[in-house]
Amino acid sequence: MPKPSKPQTKPKMSQKLKAKPEAPSITTKKSYWILVTLILAVTTAVTGITANLNAVQTSFLVAAIVALFGFIGFVRVEPSTLSIMKRAAFIFMGLSLIGFGIWAATTLILTRAGFIGGIVEALGVQIFITGSLGICLSVGALIGELIGRSRKVQERLFPQKI
Repeated sequence: MPKPSKPQTKPKMSQKLKAKPEAPSITTKKSYWILVTLILAVTTAVTGITANLNAVQTSFLVAAIVALFGFIGFVRVEPSTLSIMKRAAFIFMGLSLIGFGIWAATTLILTRAGFIGGIVEALGVQIFITGSLGICLSVGALIGELIGRSRKVQERLFPQKI
């Protein structure tokens, strides 16, 4: 004797709820990073003034903060065709090799020219090292990111097997 058919408990594919597309994160918006950078620049300026730093020291620290968060915002906002690991590798190589190379070359050139004493005297040792490293490493990381976006570099480093 045939068994009675059971009622269908699973919904059909057409009856399933379709997944709603995710709303883009606020951190992927350019206006967010501009606002964060401006807030941090103003906060750094106010902190520098209240800490009795002179205008040169304060502006140097503001420039370092703007360079750092401008780069972070650029990386977060601009899409990339590379995987996260490859993109991070390019950023790290640019940061460590190019950025530190720029900092070392600049420092050596300023030392040889005799300007480093005046700059360090005007800025202070800690502010000079922190600010100049922050700026140079951010610029190096940006250069590494831009090199990684180059099609020629991608094709050379990561050839596609057909």
